[in-house]
Amino acid sequence: MKKILLFTFVLSFIATTTKAQNLLGPATDVYVMETFTNPGQFGTIPLAGPYYPLGTVITSNAFTMLGGDFNDAGELYTFVYQAPDYILGIVDLSTGAVNYAATVSGNVGGQFLSQLSYNITNNTFYALSADPNNNSGTQLYEVNITTGVLTPIGTGTGILNGVAMEIDNNGNVYVADANTGNLYTVDINTGVGSEVGNMLPGGMYPVRSGFSVDSATNVMYAVLQNRDGAIWSTFYTVNLANGALTELGFGGSRKYSLFAINGESLGVSENNLASISVYPNPATNKLYIANPAEVAFKNVKLFDMLGRDTGAVFSNEEMNIENLVTGVYILQLETEYGTTTKRIIKE
Repeated sequence: MKKILLFTFVLSFIATTTKAQNLLGPATDVYVMETFTNPGQFGTIPLAGPYYPLGTVITSNAFTMLGGDFNDAGELYTFVYQAPDYILGIVDLSTGAVNYAATVSGNVGGQFLSQLSYNITNNTFYALSADPNNNSGTQLYEVNITTGVLTPIGTGTGILNGVAMEIDNNGNVYVADANTGNLYTVDINTGVGSEVGNMLPGGMYPVRSGFSVDSATNVMYAVLQNRDGAIWSTFYTVNLANGALTELGFGGSRKYSLFAINGESLGVSENNLASISVYPNPATNKLYIANPAEVAFKNVKLFDMLGRDTGAVFSNEEMNIENLVTGVYILQLETEYGTTTKRIIKE
């Protein structure tokens, strides 16, 4: 009876300490601004398709939202152009109305401002501008969400025509270049771009494309318009290691100026916990902990399936398990953001 009770305790313990891994499912929809119709439509599209027309139309009379992203509180910020100014606004998700937040200033060279992304690792919005008409380059900015002031980061990314931008769970900035069809990463401190790989060899239409990350999975989704012959929209997932696209479905002639997945279900704490991984698994001699968000560990313990502490020592991001018997173990990670667990197999 004692062993059964201990086993039940361990299962209960796992269930109550793995919120970041088990209770936050992947997103099912993406919010979009569709500008093929006139006036434009704001609504949602299922990530599983079909991809046109809109799955849910929130309004058929929307301001043209130029890029946008959700912050940690689930608020959708966007840019709207009202000559001669760009306006930073918050979108009412029930009506599609854009509520004024600030007038934007600091746009370098009067470039077209069409990308806005939230960095969950530092609670900061970033923007991207480019000139689709003469390819004068692409500029990254930090955005003061209260005042609307854009602070340029560096003096240009080196990317000719950035047409889509998103920041992943680890704070990495990704940009698509319309001219070459390449995927780039952009250094968030210097603003300089580095090529990752090619997505579309023929390039893209210079506006109306977008990236968005599902915070629960760190999967990058995209809607991109080719420029080979007829201009069509297609929905994809993006391999962030090499830029390769996996086609999800055809979006027809629709054009999307906003493409944003709501990541409010995954906050900074859960995000940082979810970024921790353990390898190799199964393991033979040592376990290593990858900690890209540099989460501070308060305590690390390895339990067997009866809830007993194995006494394995964690030091310098690794744990020696060479002397443990073959079986299943539970690695408990107590951190500054809470506690999470990993199921480990010892071979």
